[in-house]
Amino acid sequence: MLYEKKPDKKIAVITLNRPEKLNALGIGHYQRINEIVHSANEDEDIKVLIFRGAGRSFCSGHDVAELGVMYGMDTTGKERRVSQRARLSKDIWLMSSNGLFRTIFNCLKATIAEVHGYCYGGGLNISNACDITIAAENTLFTHPGWRYIGPTTDVWLVTQLVGLKKAKEMMLTGIPIDAQEAWRVGLVNKVVPIEKLEETVDKLAEAITRAPFDGIVMGKTQFYAVAEAMGAGSGMIANAIMHSLQTNIRYEPGEFNLFKERREKGIKGAIVTRKTHYQE
Repeated sequence: MLYEKKPDKKIAVITLNRPEKLNALGIGHYQRINEIVHSANEDEDIKVLIFRGAGRSFCSGHDVAELGVMYGMDTTGKERRVSQRARLSKDIWLMSSNGLFRTIFNCLKATIAEVHGYCYGGGLNISNACDITIAAENTLFTHPGWRYIGPTTDVWLVTQLVGLKKAKEMMLTGIPIDAQEAWRVGLVNKVVPIEKLEETVDKLAEAITRAPFDGIVMGKTQFYAVAEAMGAGSGMIANAIMHSLQTNIRYEPGEFNLFKERREKGIKGAIVTRKTHYQE
């Protein structure tokens, strides 16, 4: 994870920096981003916070090797299932209260997601939580968890952004949408050629910094109040509760079970099976 402050411009940049893994994230990365955003929220040298991804993608989602394991799940399949309380404890932290996505969503500084390549899983959650998202033309958007365990994690916010019908289509099929469709349905603010992506975001950030500092912070507070009136708090808590339940679902014969496939075939084998099952 890289963090660069530009005090003279009142801008800071968080760069997801695992290009060899397409910036797949684990709990440790979420914790570090959360710490940075909390710090930036109090930093008098920052008006705008930008999220970027190094390499070919913004973020490919949660690291498959850590899925389930973060709850204490036994990868051999021989031990008792992890309790609901253990699952819920992690999910409450990640998806509500002071967790990462809520921290970004409620940040009192302006936030911009600069996305390209894969904007999947946790990367999509980060993008959705930001005030503004600028996407390169080659960007694809989805959450792999929607295929693993059904509509989950960001249900309230995705529904607010794209509407109920489109949210159901995206989550029930798990089929990625491209940048132009994401713009058309309201998931992103603008689509640009990838060679213009960083320049476009930088100009947008600089335009925001021209506004009064107090005006930005007080304005963001008003958005926070409006979101609460629209059910943001209860929506995000529901996300956490349902995710902890959905990671404990029963799979019927012939259905794709990531945890079983990973245990029997390893990560690469599980991904091959997933691609075959979903005809990716």
